[in-house]
Amino acid sequence: MADSAIQKKQLLSPEATLEVLEVLKEHAIVFGSGKDEIHTFIDPYCELSQRYISFMFKKKDRMFKKYKLYFYLLELKGKDSSQMISTILLSDNKEDLLKSVMVNHDGVEEDGEADASEIIDVISDAAKKIGVFKRPYIIINGKVK
Repeated sequence: MADSAIQKKQLLSPEATLEVLEVLKEHAIVFGSGKDEIHTFIDPYCELSQRYISFMFKKKDRMFKKYKLYFYLLELKGKDSSQMISTILLSDNKEDLLKSVMVNHDGVEEDGEADASEIIDVISDAAKKIGVFKRPYIIINGKVK
């Protein structure tokens, strides 16, 4: 039981979580066209989030056919990624920019004028309702994985 002190619980039932995600989908960066959905909260500067999304791209032939992957950008405390999140969310090429930052590790310049605070607030509020406490935070069928 040593780990039980640091483990956190999903705050909503799987059904209620799916309802929150349904409303949030319009703010997701989406890859794949599969029938099954995977929803993930990520921070573009989080190493674990980067490894997760890199894995998805490495296996994209299988993953993108089987799943529809929804990525929600949410700043992880201490990563100072809010400006990059705004830059990505307001880009005309969100998918390409996300891949450039997180998979290719290209030196993408933050747009100092970008302000996606309204979208960031919606994602943050939904994350609080669900109980997101780490990145990546992966949800399949309304259940945290």
